[in-house]
Amino acid sequence: MEGSNTVIDNRPSVKVFYDCDHLSEADFVSVLLGIEEEGIPYDVQAEHCSSVLELAHNASLNSRLGVGVGISKEGVVLQHEKLDKAAPLFKIKLYQTELFRKIGANAARLVKKMPFKVLD
Repeated sequence: MEGSNTVIDNRPSVKVFYDCDHLSEADFVSVLLGIEEEGIPYDVQAEHCSSVLELAHNASLNSRLGVGVGISKEGVVLQHEKLDKAAPLFKIKLYQTELFRKIGANAARLVKKMPFKVLD
């Protein structure tokens, strides 16, 4: 995956912050594939934080595109910098792995201003 990167740089990209105390990048590779398939770059950063809402909010604020994904044992959250931290665009449980690729694609589609894929 060309977008995979553990060093946060200043290029326009979707930021993906995850709880490194409970997860590894291998646990959510499908999220990254969903972003990559839509042609949008991403950066991954490990954090010592278990709040998925906090991770997603911080990721969106650190993204020059304003789009962030947070991943923890609580689940996966897609967030935009202009939304309230407690009201993300999408939130799924960690066991809903069949939706990981779609939520990644939706992060990229948010950047491209395209309709979202349905999470069902």
